[in-house]
Amino acid sequence: MKKYLIILSAFLILISCGEEEVVIYDVNNGQTLAQLTVTSASLGTPAEGASLVLEVQVTTKTGSDRAVSLVADASSTATPDQYSIDGLVIPAGEYTATVTISSNFEALPDEGSTTLVLNLTDVAGSNNIVFSNATLNLSLFRECPPAPTPGDWIVNMQDSYGDGWQTTTANGGPGITVTLNTGEVFEVGLCTPYEANTYVCTPELSSGSATITMPSGVETADWFFPGDNWGEISFQIIAPSGNTVASYGAGSPAGPIVIDFCAQ
Repeated sequence: MKKYLIILSAFLILISCGEEEVVIYDVNNGQTLAQLTVTSASLGTPAEGASLVLEVQVTTKTGSDRAVSLVADASSTATPDQYSIDGLVIPAGEYTATVTISSNFEALPDEGSTTLVLNLTDVAGSNNIVFSNATLNLSLFRECPPAPTPGDWIVNMQDSYGDGWQTTTANGGPGITVTLNTGEVFEVGLCTPYEANTYVCTPELSSGSATITMPSGVETADWFFPGDNWGEISFQIIAPSGNTVASYGAGSPAGPIVIDFCAQ
């Protein structure tokens, strides 16, 4: 790729006395057109961080370094601790600044995304500058791997009435299921005293814990809660790190359990 992009290099044809005159654009003293090579992007950020590289390109050159000004727009929801910007200089004799925007996983919201809007407002030492494609809209969000950490996952379970779990029926029903991409399925829950359980349950009526040992090499694990017939069931899921990655209170509806894989 060429080090510079000539945008305004045009042949201006003037008809005079039946002859053509070609005017060459002055890259040293002419008007400067500046632009961003990226105007919209998303940056998923894992725990180790992530970065986006873009260029600020101009049509003139100078004998000294030129500072580039990228200013956060008032419409941005991203805060200064969530990102950093580096490389805001066009070297002497060059037409391009290579800019790196890095995101900070720890500062980003646990859920959803935040938006960084940057405006290209100045290139120092440039003549009569004109801007094109001068705004970047960048979405920043946490990117968490769906693969569960190998090891022991603890499910702490409670029943406020103290008569075990009745999930899909008044007397019992299935427990929480965990389905791995390998096809292996785990099922946990407090035993009910009203009917025979169809899985290996935890023989406690008010509270108890079950351990699911997650093998290595698992790519995905889908957790599912069958329901809470009497509005008495609550539970918490603890990753091998000891961090709580899901917590559901009594009366939670049936459906997929949302695991905070970023916290595992």
